[in-house]
Amino acid sequence: MTLIALAGLSIWGPGRAVEQVSFEVERIAGAGWQAEGIVVQLMLPQRTAAVATIARLRVPQQKLDVRNVRVDCRALDVTSSAIVCADARLHADASPVGAQSLTGRLTYGRTDGSIDMQLDGMRIGEGTAALTASSSDAGWNVKATLHRVGMQPLMQLATQLHLPTAQFEAQGMVSGSISVRGAGDALLFADIDTKVEALVANNPEGTLASDQFSFGMRAHLEPAGRDRSFNVRFESAHGQAYAQPLFVDFGVHAMTADARGLWRSDGSLQIDQFHIDHDAVAQAQGTALVDPAAEQPLRSLDLDLRNLKFPGAYDTYFQPMLLDTSFKALKTSGAIAGRLAMREGLPHSAELHLRDVSVDDDSRNLILRSVNGDWFWEDTEDDRSDDEVDEPVRSRESTLSWQSGVLLNLDLGATRLRFSTQGRQFRLLEPTKLPVFDGAVSLDSFRIRNAGLPTVAFMVDADIEPISVQQLCRAFGWPEFGGRIGGRISKLRLRDNVITLGTTLEASVFDGHVSISDLRLEQPFSNWPRLQSSITLDNLDLNLVTSAFSFGSITGRLSGYVHGLKLFNWQPAAFDARLFTPADDRSRHRISQRAVQNIGNIGGGGAGVTAALSSGVMRFFDDFNYDRLGISCRLENDVCILDGIAPAPHGGYYLVKGRGLPRIDVIGGAHRVDWPRLVQQLIAITESNGPVVQ
Repeated sequence: MTLIALAGLSIWGPGRAVEQVSFEVERIAGAGWQAEGIVVQLMLPQRTAAVATIARLRVPQQKLDVRNVRVDCRALDVTSSAIVCADARLHADASPVGAQSLTGRLTYGRTDGSIDMQLDGMRIGEGTAALTASSSDAGWNVKATLHRVGMQPLMQLATQLHLPTAQFEAQGMVSGSISVRGAGDALLFADIDTKVEALVANNPEGTLASDQFSFGMRAHLEPAGRDRSFNVRFESAHGQAYAQPLFVDFGVHAMTADARGLWRSDGSLQIDQFHIDHDAVAQAQGTALVDPAAEQPLRSLDLDLRNLKFPGAYDTYFQPMLLDTSFKALKTSGAIAGRLAMREGLPHSAELHLRDVSVDDDSRNLILRSVNGDWFWEDTEDDRSDDEVDEPVRSRESTLSWQSGVLLNLDLGATRLRFSTQGRQFRLLEPTKLPVFDGAVSLDSFRIRNAGLPTVAFMVDADIEPISVQQLCRAFGWPEFGGRIGGRISKLRLRDNVITLGTTLEASVFDGHVSISDLRLEQPFSNWPRLQSSITLDNLDLNLVTSAFSFGSITGRLSGYVHGLKLFNWQPAAFDARLFTPADDRSRHRISQRAVQNIGNIGGGGAGVTAALSSGVMRFFDDFNYDRLGISCRLENDVCILDGIAPAPHGGYYLVKGRGLPRIDVIGGAHRVDWPRLVQQLIAITESNGPVVQ
């Protein structure tokens, strides 16, 4: 258009009788544009018409390059300030959006070299667009109105114009208007009001994807000193979107979000205010600072969480991050409100108010019903020693309570915790009872330090109020037996990756007493934990013990010990153990054929025992009297050195010493037994139905 205007200026004058003028110009430039290979024809003398062809038209600042342009103007309106073609027809063989045939209005400023255009009928893929643009020394202005333009052609256009775009495949339709103003290569003003329909997109990495995603977006950008102010609004109620790891179904949970702030000259975003309304999921507002160039882009955040509602919040925000854990299918309900803050890219403080929150993993590993309370956390450290637990703490007091629950298949009763958290520290502020089945764990003190670090440490002082062993066994899938477990846990500590127990843990099981002392567990969270301890057994009821483990029936009492127990990766590596009939036991001593056979197998005399039980008068008895029984094993280097309660003839040892008639003695002959083989033998004994004696 400018070339036509310049040609007109070159030949225009009163009194001319020329009917047609043609000329060529190699190259010409105006405010922000360049044209090459221009041929102009002017038709005179009545109403001046013009035809111009341009081999190449470029707008360098917008990286626009159009080839083989033809402009037909039926009538030029020439004034002292401008040349106007009000009814222009424009054709281009090659452009960033392909061949085009457009109509519109073209204006050339004679005094300032400016150019204005209004073009209709542009085809972009299957959609259409109208374009209004101007360029002058003062700057440039472009407005595009889109109607159902394909997303993929738009992305191809952005690529050809060297605009920053994400690398992904996309299908969908865009309608609306985009208006931008600038000077040189600087964008000064922008107004966007668009609607995207049925967007289906994904990137090569698989971290971004959408399906039938429809949304509307309005945005405005304008100068603010050296920065630019912005406001933007987003709305969606259709389709699904995935941005690793989050998946949002907007058809189920519609979302509206808006933000305003500054786009700083250093590239960071200062969000002075944002609002999020995610239907049945979350309502929040706040401020933030985002630096895309930083390793942690979210530099600061002040979030007012008005309502985080479950199960919507779990399904949308939490479940995608828990798919590789045991909590990937929780049933949730309730709501959380509060405030969250970040500073310098790190968490700074949290204030959460839980209202009737319930979680259920549907496998009885974790169930909490009706959790209520207020949790406060701040990023400050409490450096006091473990001996100062009774001193007042500086952080705000938190409280949590629940009506009932389950942890690792253990039934929990109603509980209320009063505690403080700051930095990586947790401290219980008052003694707390945790009901477990028909008993409880009464915590006198509990503290965690350096949570989440390799140097994590804790200290616990507690009483175990007697809990049914039968219910514990049922919960853990163990053989069921009677009794109750209780006692005192004093100074149970984790320090330097070592757990120690300062006192002895007492338990009442099998109508007797069990003590665990000298407990030491090294590297508890590694692949190779190491445990040391000593165990004492006092006056256990053998009938309860043997019936619990399908060993065969034995009546009487049993005492013993396991000294120097060492486990490596939870497998025995060393111990010195002895089990025996107490000297003062006056209870009835009877032993079944099956128990006799199994004890004989342990000592290596199983064949002889079986022969004895199958011959003579012995085969008519189901059980026998015995005087006393016992066994000892010292484990070293995977070898168990066996012994019994007394020496027997021919170098053996008594495992069971009979009494009365019929009398039966069980004598062991193997003094050194391969430990893994012995373990397999014991497992087979407890799983078998026992020998059949005829």
